[in-house]
Amino acid sequence: MIFKKPRQLTAGKELLRTENFTLIYLGAFHFHYSFYFRGNLYHGNLDLRRRKFRLIPIVASLVLFLAFLGFGMNPSNAMMDSSGHEITENDSEDLKAKSGDETFLEESEKAKLTILMAKELKNPSEKKKQLKVTTYRVKRNETLAEIATRFKVSMESIAGSSNIKIEDTLYPGQILSIPNKQGLLYKMKTGDTVAKVASLYKVNLDEILLENKLDDLDILRPGQKVFLPGAVIPDPTPKWVIPVASRIVTSNFGFRTFPRRKFHEGLDLKAFYEPIAAARNGKVIYAGWMGGYGNVVVIEHTDDFKTLYAHNSKLFVQRGDYVLAGKKIARSGSTGYSFGPHLHFEVIKNGQPVNPSKYLKGLTFRKGGPTH
Repeated sequence: MIFKKPRQLTAGKELLRTENFTLIYLGAFHFHYSFYFRGNLYHGNLDLRRRKFRLIPIVASLVLFLAFLGFGMNPSNAMMDSSGHEITENDSEDLKAKSGDETFLEESEKAKLTILMAKELKNPSEKKKQLKVTTYRVKRNETLAEIATRFKVSMESIAGSSNIKIEDTLYPGQILSIPNKQGLLYKMKTGDTVAKVASLYKVNLDEILLENKLDDLDILRPGQKVFLPGAVIPDPTPKWVIPVASRIVTSNFGFRTFPRRKFHEGLDLKAFYEPIAAARNGKVIYAGWMGGYGNVVVIEHTDDFKTLYAHNSKLFVQRGDYVLAGKKIARSGSTGYSFGPHLHFEVIKNGQPVNPSKYLKGLTFRKGGPTH
């Protein structure tokens, strides 16, 4: 299906959505658009009250045509060019963010929205890759996250293909099977059927046939290995970690009046220039400056979940890194539109911010403290 059902967004009203194109109405005849072309993400804003945008219907028609055909598009590159660009507290750019300029802060929200709509774990261009499985011998002190980052494939793909758990400690000399794309190498067991395995790992039967160059799924026997492209490893109880040591919430999720009358899409957590940890296993899809949010890390955990960590003084990860829950990813601070060192933390489910306290257990709620 080319056209998808528009989502309800707190930052605006989504008017149109396809696999590669999104149009959002922000109010007062302002629109935000984003689309992919030849592996790059393009996005911007349109103000219909301005004369130079009178050709919008023609431009929109062209964009929709490209979105419909999907020419050269690759969502894996759906990052802003500023990823990796880090700002020091109280330099000129940071002071601009702290000024509270409404236009500047609106641009920050649009930039965040563009990043959060990206999906890196599913890359359509990978389907064209010829499958190659590398046999790898683990070196001393190596972690699964480090190996996944080096080979640019998810920890789930390596763990599933190597019959280990993501949380397992690796030992020197251990042999891993590493596919060159997302998915896992599965060894058929007695009683297995391809339909049963496909259902368990949420893979289309036709894709299994095509990937493994099979004519008949019934010929598979116990012990035979098949590659399950894009397989989702069942994870009924994902591990969530509170990203700060204090566990103290100073500003809750929901509407508030300070510092601006606005819906607060996350939690502010007490953290005075101290380590920030990944709340869950995942892949870093953004690490850098994000205007009013300061220095930010965004982690994609599954197709459904992302987390955002804002106002950091220092970042310890970069885009493309795989991290385990509890891994140090940043140091808290007060960059961006912030009123003192703390962590602004968001959980995004299916493109929408949700209350992080639903997933983080053991939080203490206390009024007061730095916010944004």
